[in-house]
Parts: sequence; structure tokens; C-alpha cells
Amino acid sequence: MEASGTIDAPMTETITDTAQQEASIKFPINNDSKSSILLNVEDGVKTLLTAMAKKEEIDGVEVNAYSHLPNSITGVVMYFVAEGLKNEFDLGFTEPPVSLKQRGSNKFDKKIAGKKRLLTRDQKNHIIEKMKMSFYEADIASGKINIEEAMTSIKAAFDEKREFEKMGYMLPEAKTAYPHWIDEEAAED
Repeated sequence: MEASGTIDAPMTETITDTAQQEASIKFPINNDSKSSILLNVEDGVKTLLTAMAKKEEIDGVEVNAYSHLPNSITGVVMYFVAEGLKNEFDLGFTEPPVSLKQRGSNKFDKKIAGKKRLLTRDQKNHIIEKMKMSFYEADIASGKINIEEAMTSIKAAFDEKREFEKMGYMLPEAKTAYPHWIDEEAAED
């Protein structure tokens, strides 16, 4: 494969645009031609990558820490491959791999008035649920956590919701309601 020193094709907005633009050596990509790589990984690796792609909570890591990642396992793997190539060898691609783009046609994944949705409805509902003592009752009863730990978690969830609201991002209580920017309220009713 031959590398080029300049970008020949215009780049589309993807997750690693900045990193790929900064790489001094860029390899061409042919998005019309695809190839497969089989990865045999341990169950724990797949579970972690799946959680990152689905934007699910991972113990000890806030969802917002990886909300920028693609929403497919292949995309997450390619993100780290591209970042590793850039960081270790200053290598990139003339255009980002297709797998690095966010997928989905859900109207709530798109930008509204230039603002990207920050949470899915399920993520919003999870934060709201974590604000209630009933969320922790089974864990308290089984001895997994104590009441003080539950109260700390409730406060953390409340603080997380409040931080979103300070940014103008609303997390409505209704389970079927989507999170939204405050200026979208009238548009979605």
C-alpha cells in the first residue's frame, strides 16, 4: 500500500477527523471495496466493546467518556485502531474509514439546530431511575450495597441530571419522552 502526503478527497465529519488530519503519513482508502478481518476475542472484550457501542454504563466509567465513539462494535475497534496508528506511528488515512461514522436513522440521533443529542431515551431513563431509592432496593436487600452507598448514588445521579440541565439539555421524567435541548421543547410537542 502506498501512502500519500496530502489529502486528496474531502473529509466527512467523523469521530477521528482531527486525529487523521494531523497524521503526517496518510494511506488511501477505497470505500467502494470492503474486506473482512476475523477477530477472536474473549467474552469480556466483546462485552466491553458492545457496551461502548451501545453507550451502556460501564462500572467506574461515565457514559459521556465514550459517547463520541461509533455505535457499532466494528466502529469502536476501528476507532482505537485509527487512534493507535496515529499515536504510535503518525499514520492516518486520506479519508476516515466508513465504520467510524455514527449509524442509525433515528430522528433523535441527528443534530437539531446544530446541537447533537447527548443521550438516548434509555440512557435518560436510566439516570432518572438511579435517582430513586427503589432502583437500589434489591442490592440493599442482598447486601451488595448499603443505604449510605445508595444515597451517594442517588445524589450522583441527581447531580448528573442537574449538569445536563445547566447545559440546557432537558431530561423529562416520562419514560416515553426523549431528552432534548430546551429550545426544542416546542418543536417536539
